[in-house]
Amino acid sequence: MKKYAYLTSIIFSFSVALPFYSERHDKKTILYANELLDHYIKDPASEKLYALKELKSLTNKNPRNVKIRSIYLNILLLEKHYVQGLEQIKIINKTGPMALSKLNECLLTERVGKDPGSCYQQAAKLFSAKNDHDTNYILALKFSQDPNFRSERSRLVNAGKINKEAENIIDMDKQTFLATFYP
Repeated sequence: MKKYAYLTSIIFSFSVALPFYSERHDKKTILYANELLDHYIKDPASEKLYALKELKSLTNKNPRNVKIRSIYLNILLLEKHYVQGLEQIKIINKTGPMALSKLNECLLTERVGKDPGSCYQQAAKLFSAKNDHDTNYILALKFSQDPNFRSERSRLVNAGKINKEAENIIDMDKQTFLATFYP
């Protein structure tokens, strides 16, 4: 249960971290998307499919609204629809990737069995450019096989920016990490 709580925090922190921009700032549409998310979380399983379909439709009707697309993405990931989630995150990252969304794209790419290429290096560069050195940055360094991984990890542990639980996550090999957070 703890791993799902952590995954949910990763996903929703990703969602909150996204910049808000849309073709028009339609508050009613965003409120409706949030209501659908609320229904998805609180309603019985039989009602979840309705929320997912409605969010897909809402996303298609508002293709540039990153907030709505990220809500849809979150539900796709919770439902383990990784291929569709990867499609959505690529659309989001096309507009202007943020470090965490790029890292999630890399992970999803691997999860669906594709080669991430230089994706992890790109994520690490985005973290570094924003001086955003945290657990996710360390994971990007590790998965990109960056030679600075060990020294950066030690530096952040010694600075108290990485706790023991995060250390345990960082110490997972990539396959265990993917199996844990994207089962």
